[in-house]
Amino acid sequence: MSLTLGLNTALSGLMTGQRGLDVIAQNVSNLNTEGYTRKVMNQESRVLAGVGAGVQVGSVSRMVNEGLLKDIRRQESNLGKLEVEQEYYPRIDDLFGEVADDNSIAHKLSDLSASFELLGADVKKPSVHWTAVQTGQDVADLLGSMTEQLQLLRLNADREIERHVDLINEQLDNIFDLNQKVVKNSAIATGTADLEDQRDRALTELAQYIDIQYFKRNDGSVLVYTNSGQMLLDNEPQHLDYSATTTAQAWMTQAGGHFGKIAVEGGDDDLSGDIRSGKIVAYIEMRDTVIPNLQATLDELAVQMKEVVNQVHNRGTAMPAVSDTYTGTRVFAKQPSIVPNADDDSASLYYNGTSATPGNLVIAADATYPWRATMTAAAGTFPAASFGVGSLFSIDSAEDTQNNGTYRVTAFTSTASITVEKVSTPQTMQLAAGDDVAIVTFDTSGNELFRTTLDTIMQIDYQVAYGGTPGSNRSITDFDNRTSHGDWSINSVTAHVESWLKSQGYSSASVNLNSEGKLEIDVGDTAVSLVFRDQTATAAGSDAEDVSITFDVNGDGAADQTITGFANFFGLNDFFVTEIPQSVLDSSIKTSKYVAPQTRDLSIYDETGQIGITMSIAQGSTLQDIADTINRYGHVNESAPLTAANASWTLTSAATFTVADSSGNIYTPVTFAAGALTLEEIAGTLTQSSVSASVVQEGTSYRLRLLDTRGEELTVSVSGGAISGSSSTLDTVLDITGRQRILAAAVPEGSGYRLRIVHADNAQLYASSSLDGQGKNLLSDLGLKRGACNTADSIAVREDLLGGPEKVSRGAVQWNSTISQYYLSEGDNSTALQLAAAMSDRAAMETAGDVFAGSYSFSQYAAAAIGIVSTQANHSADQYQYQSKLNQALDFQYTSFSGVNMDEEVAAMIDFQQAYSASAKVITVLQEMLEVLTSMIK
Repeated sequence: MSLTLGLNTALSGLMTGQRGLDVIAQNVSNLNTEGYTRKVMNQESRVLAGVGAGVQVGSVSRMVNEGLLKDIRRQESNLGKLEVEQEYYPRIDDLFGEVADDNSIAHKLSDLSASFELLGADVKKPSVHWTAVQTGQDVADLLGSMTEQLQLLRLNADREIERHVDLINEQLDNIFDLNQKVVKNSAIATGTADLEDQRDRALTELAQYIDIQYFKRNDGSVLVYTNSGQMLLDNEPQHLDYSATTTAQAWMTQAGGHFGKIAVEGGDDDLSGDIRSGKIVAYIEMRDTVIPNLQATLDELAVQMKEVVNQVHNRGTAMPAVSDTYTGTRVFAKQPSIVPNADDDSASLYYNGTSATPGNLVIAADATYPWRATMTAAAGTFPAASFGVGSLFSIDSAEDTQNNGTYRVTAFTSTASITVEKVSTPQTMQLAAGDDVAIVTFDTSGNELFRTTLDTIMQIDYQVAYGGTPGSNRSITDFDNRTSHGDWSINSVTAHVESWLKSQGYSSASVNLNSEGKLEIDVGDTAVSLVFRDQTATAAGSDAEDVSITFDVNGDGAADQTITGFANFFGLNDFFVTEIPQSVLDSSIKTSKYVAPQTRDLSIYDETGQIGITMSIAQGSTLQDIADTINRYGHVNESAPLTAANASWTLTSAATFTVADSSGNIYTPVTFAAGALTLEEIAGTLTQSSVSASVVQEGTSYRLRLLDTRGEELTVSVSGGAISGSSSTLDTVLDITGRQRILAAAVPEGSGYRLRIVHADNAQLYASSSLDGQGKNLLSDLGLKRGACNTADSIAVREDLLGGPEKVSRGAVQWNSTISQYYLSEGDNSTALQLAAAMSDRAAMETAGDVFAGSYSFSQYAAAAIGIVSTQANHSADQYQYQSKLNQALDFQYTSFSGVNMDEEVAAMIDFQQAYSASAKVITVLQEMLEVLTSMIK
């Protein structure tokens, strides 16, 4: 029995030695395997019935320092972030270049300044004209190219976010699968060391993408969370979801909802702001912070250069080139027109679910605001409950079709008299006291033909004197005389300038807004130049100086913007243009703690009129609060665009409109009987309770627009309404859908945030706010104005200047006191010199991106932007070098402890070899003893 026990004991020594040698063999063979940790076999004495029975394998353990491993993973996240920065910063640095580089934006701006100086020195030389124009286009092209490259980098970063979200999900699935295997193997004691190595590798790779924390359960599985506490893996992996955008533009922001959310599948909470390190946060920062800040500096540079150069260029002339036509660049809203009528017998009024035909409606122009009208009819025609100030109603079947449309009540006098304006936006301008604009025509030699001033002709009733005809989108009242330096509507200004030209014999002259809302002027004589000269007084020959113009975007009598220069106001002779609407409004950069100092109001308009209602912005509102309010009231329900010919129908069956909010129908569904029906009748009838419906003009088309004055989202449905002569129903023709027409957000930039308001259809935007006793309003509080973004991408030299460089401004209208006449001179270089000075002098620049506000020349500002890029790139490179060395040091420590050391393995192998040999010798001796014993028995 003792011999058998000894044999089994020796045999256990052999088996244990074999297992030890197997572990050593595994270690040696995986000497260069990444992520492999040294394994150590732990042997223990085997005891049977209290008696030693040899040795057995206790466990195979991994040589791992968990604390060091966690630290490595934290640093891997940091290194991953810096690695991404090293992909982007060198490319950005190359894009901006060095200040002295021939192709840098700073150098190109210096070239433009030099070209204007050369123009001032030699105004008659065609090659100099071409150089000035082409150098300007070179600057514009470079700004556009840089913008394109920056936005491609943003788009690439956004796509990398999507790719890395997929990689995160892959690793979570991998860790989950390994968890399952570890738990299973632990339960059946088959060893988990190699599985844990694989899981550690997956955790380390996951840490490169996103910062994580993890915890081990008693069963051997691990739980994974982000450092902010978002669970990624528990009993099941929580996959993340993200879809990249297909395009990136300068105005697009994550805060504005233009990029997607990183969210748990099925969830709505955005985790982007909770991710603190790893590659994915670097892509987020590049997309949302680094590149937008750089883009903001380019846009600020572009917009300030455009405004400064254009202001000077609009003062100038290009003698001997003839200036008989102009097309402005400022876009005005669709101007309303109301035609006076002493007795309109056919007009029908639709309001608050009902209608009326007064039969003797009198429409008279308002004395103070000519774009408004006083409507008078029999007592009771305008019930106070339905025609209060701000109420909407519609008119159809008016004797003059220009009077059809939707109106807003501006004053209620009695049930027999109200003052109204159309819902389209009247816009006005006013010259500062004393300022005036000389309007002069010249022959091809630069001699004066006719002259007047703007203030002079505005006080003339051209309707009477010269039989002025309205023209497109104007009323006869636009030709009436106005007060000196009054609040003149844009239509009245165009009407009076046109009438003056015709009164001087230019019978084919035309001055009006085109379909895009831009001022077009045609003298009608290609041998005559029309020039505008700003001056300090009405008297001929007064000192030349840019006039100050206050612009009222909604005709409420309060100035919303101040612009200097008459031609500059309209953009009649711009050097730089941007062929995109000003569809973005931006505030100045505010701190994260900014709140509205007082309760203010805010109105938003586009070419169709006011969007939503006049909003109240409470004192203490943050930028996000203001954005939320704008978004709430920026939602409308609109029909498809309809031509005038398709905005009325004959129904063969009744049509029922149902208007509801989230709580149900707002009022009893409205049914229109079979027969004639117009868009105006629908709008006026549906204006009930909290619902305001109007007909708005958009270009040459019309839409039915509904909104809720409470800011609730509406659903509008139409049933029935078969249309005579058509297979369509009223529902399919109108196709009314809910949509967000304007979007607002508090977007990060530089050291703070901007309030950004964007038109969903990329249309012109305007904002207005009531002035307080100190002349301040929400616009001045926020610094809210037309945004600079998109300028660098779209800026260009005016197309006709590129095609005809001889049109570049060089001189200006001069006064000859000897003969008391204005004149133009081919050798005049006054404007060219001003252009050169404008490019070299310092201009006031606002804070944009990481460049703070201050006075810079344009080349200095560009150099500041280049310097910031260089500084950021160098800082990131320094951090990357430090982090790389730190990670290498940690890896060395970890490898020293967990890695396979060949010398140690050889030493351990010798020990096991000797133990194995000793056990084998014992077995040999025991075998001989058994053989002796067996022989004795025989």
